[in-house]
Parts: sequence; C-alpha cells; structure tokens
Amino acid sequence: MALNLINKIIENHIKQIKLFWSSSYNSDKIAFYFELFSFILVITGSIKLAITATNPDMRYIYPLYFLGSLTALYAHYRRKLVWPTLLVGHFCIINIYGWLVAIKIL
Repeated sequence: MALNLINKIIENHIKQIKLFWSSSYNSDKIAFYFELFSFILVITGSIKLAITATNPDMRYIYPLYFLGSLTALYAHYRRKLVWPTLLVGHFCIINIYGWLVAIKIL
C-alpha cells in the first residue's frame, strides 16, 4: 500500500517535470534554445571559476558569463520577462566592465 502511494507520487512528479520542460519548449522554441546555450555557457564559466578559484584568469571567465548573459537577455526579452531581462542586462554590462578590467584597459 505505501509502495503504491510512493510510486504514484513519483509518477505525478515526473509528469509535472515533463510538462514543465515541454511547456517551456513549446511556448517559444527559439527562446528555449537560447536559454539552453546560456545555461551551458554560465555553468562552464562557473566550473572554470571554481577549479581555478585561488587564481582565476578572468580574461576567459568574463566572456563566458557575458555570452551566457547576452543569450539569456535575448531569450527573456522574447518571453517578455521584465525582471529577468533587466537582471541579465545588468550582468551583460558588469561582465563587459569586468573583462575590460581583467585585460587592463580600465
């Protein structure tokens, strides 16, 4: 009896997760792929930053974060998400500034 209840709960959650992903994909396929690319870039930058945490070379990390923010900016704009658009827009600007500092232009 308890095992059946646990199975039903798990099946329900799996259905909800599938619906969440398919809804995101079906609502705007272009935005979905821009978000996916953004996710990959930002995760890659985070891993690089974590691995080199004692002495990171930000000349290579900032561009990953910038491109991730830029692709997210476009995706959020397409989906008409005001606050996420403003947030990642801010990230784009700060990442450009940080990169210019890292390459010693500023």
